[in-house]
Amino acid sequence: MLGATVALSTLLLLSACKRTVDRPPISREEYVEAYVEILQATDEEPDSVAASRRAQEILDRRGITQEELLGYAKHYAEDPEYLAQVWQEIESRLSEPEPQDSSEVEEDVDARAVDSRARSDGR
Repeated sequence: MLGATVALSTLLLLSACKRTVDRPPISREEYVEAYVEILQATDEEPDSVAASRRAQEILDRRGITQEELLGYAKHYAEDPEYLAQVWQEIESRLSEPEPQDSSEVEEDVDARAVDSRARSDGR
């Protein structure tokens, strides 16, 4: 009788508990975009201290903590195939040419126009 009461109590407690869906702290897109930006930016820094500072600035601007970034990887630690896909996406984005700022494009066009005029004037 005591065993049945304990079993029934356990079942009632378990059924009363709401199931929470275990989700990563940030989305895949947030993780990928943050890592791409961090890797691009820190590659330009002269040392690890400057790179670390720059990475933190990027995370702060994006509203992501280091714990959330690491938490995403920890969340999927049991699924190495998924993490491999995420890193393939990061590597793919890193290999894409960076879009130029529209002001840089305008400067390029202006410089070529000046250069072609100089050649046509015989300079």
